[in-house]
Parts: sequence; C-alpha cells; structure tokens
Amino acid sequence: MRKALPGNEFKVLFKEYFRPLTVFAKQYVKVQEVAEDIVQDLFLYLYEKEDSGEHDNRDGHYLFRLVRYRCLNHLEFQNIRNRKHPELQSHSASNPHDPLETLERIELEHKYLQSLENLSPKCREVFEMSRLEGRKNQEIADELKLSKRTVETHISQALKILRKKLGDYLSVILF
Repeated sequence: MRKALPGNEFKVLFKEYFRPLTVFAKQYVKVQEVAEDIVQDLFLYLYEKEDSGEHDNRDGHYLFRLVRYRCLNHLEFQNIRNRKHPELQSHSASNPHDPLETLERIELEHKYLQSLENLSPKCREVFEMSRLEGRKNQEIADELKLSKRTVETHISQALKILRKKLGDYLSVILF
C-alpha cells in the first residue's frame, strides 16, 4: 500500500493538473466556474482520502477519468432537476449567480458524488450505465457479462444506499 502524499507532493499534483483538468471539465459543462468547482471538489475529495488513509492511483489518466465522471454526474443532475422541477430552471436562468442557490447546488452535488463513491466499483459502474447512460438492464448485463438479475440487484442496492445517504434529495436527483 502506498504512503499518503506529503503536503508538498499534493501541492505539486494540484499545480500540475488543476488547469488541464479544468479545461477538460469545461468541455463537458461549458461554464468555467462550474468546471473549476468540479475540479476543486475532486482535489478536496482526494486530499480528504489521503487524510483518511484510503489510497488510489494518482496518475493523470485516473484524475481525468474522475473529472469526466463528475462532469457527467453534474450534467445528469442538471437534466433531471430541470425536467422534474422546471421552476428551478427558470429561476436559475433569471439569476444564474445567486450565491445561495449555487451553494445549495454544490452541496447537493457533493453529497450525491460522495454517495456514489461509497458504492462498490461494480455497483457504481452498473448504476451509472443505467442512470447516466440510460441503458437497459439487459444491455448492461450483456456488456459486463453479468446476469440481468445481478444488474437489477446492483441498481437496487445503489438506490438503497443513495436513499439512506441522501434522504429527501434523492427524488430530485434521480427522478
């Protein structure tokens, strides 16, 4: 198991990757501030994981993959929120820089992403294929070489965990 990154190594990692990751994120989310928020949140998450003793590979491919997932989650969250609650969309459009709304959005997205990261890798992969990519259970089963029932179990397990972690927010995020 790898040792935690000392503070200076983490700073070097941040300085080396923050800008490229932000440019990459902006390709997905189209708004500079949102891209920066996503990347900053990722580095905060990585820093907290280092403090907790959890370790992951910190190469560039890993970081870009994490940013991509976070951007896709952000976009899906926005799409679902706008479909389910169009009144929030019109409010956002009329006042896109409302600090309270921005803070609430960031906090909710952070809780959602943390909850997703608490899922097992296979469970998360199945859940994201189902909810983010909109794929059918049989498609997922065929691609991952799992039974359809196993896919259903993973989705059910993910929803159960998300319900527990997010409570009342889950309906806004998923439906």
